[in-house]
Amino acid sequence: MKKLLSMELKRAFLSPILWLGIAAVIAVDIYTILLTGYGYTRYVTSTVFDNSGLICLIMSIFISLHIGHDFAARTINNKITAGYSRKQIYLTETGISAVCSSVLFIVDIIFIFICSSMEHLEFGDHVTYISFILNAVISLLCLITISTLFTMIVMITHKQLISLGLVLLLSLAMLSFGENTISRLRQDSVWTDPVTKETVDNPLYIKGMKRTAATFHLILSPFAQVQYEPSMLTEPENKAANSLLLKNAPYHFEFCIFNLLELMLFCKIGIIFFKKQDLK
Repeated sequence: MKKLLSMELKRAFLSPILWLGIAAVIAVDIYTILLTGYGYTRYVTSTVFDNSGLICLIMSIFISLHIGHDFAARTINNKITAGYSRKQIYLTETGISAVCSSVLFIVDIIFIFICSSMEHLEFGDHVTYISFILNAVISLLCLITISTLFTMIVMITHKQLISLGLVLLLSLAMLSFGENTISRLRQDSVWTDPVTKETVDNPLYIKGMKRTAATFHLILSPFAQVQYEPSMLTEPENKAANSLLLKNAPYHFEFCIFNLLELMLFCKIGIIFFKKQDLK
């Protein structure tokens, strides 16, 4: 299996789609930090995790075309003929997807620091390095879970264009749904009336069952977590209000718990269906 993993890693890193994705992430970082003016004080951590949604879309395209090509060229059949089990093949593809999503994430972080140093930006306002590292690990696990879901869909459909359409539509829909949920969760309970200048209740603030449903969506959906990630560093004081579990924990460790469970579930389901497929 090590030989298979090494071979697939080499093929993935030679993929022009992956390199185009890396170039896109770098270009966005350069534009956001170096070429855009802002009317407020910025920090290095102001733009950290902002590109997670973009990385999701890049991975949806890369995984669909990369794995889909294996099915189209019947490379999967050759691997089976060479003696590799379907479980080994599936886990290898899942591992490659996780590595590539990690590469995109790490490149994004590195270039945020590079561009920020060129702009002489400070690290962060009340953000510690430990806080940054822990939130980065949580964010990376979220992206790996999403890449595992994409791998499951592509390995089950094994049709390049069909899987590309499915994962792209799923990504766009779930990211949009997640953004809407996060927007509702981030509403302040009160706001200042622009006319009377009085502090009044915010009608957009959700509470009760609506807030419980929104936090339940956040804890279950890695796509919603992707939209929430920038807030983890800039608004840590809202952690308890936006948590369904572990409210007293300083970080969103509940994301890790559910992402690991979902990751294992996606792998289990994918392997079961892939073993039953007729690849002739």
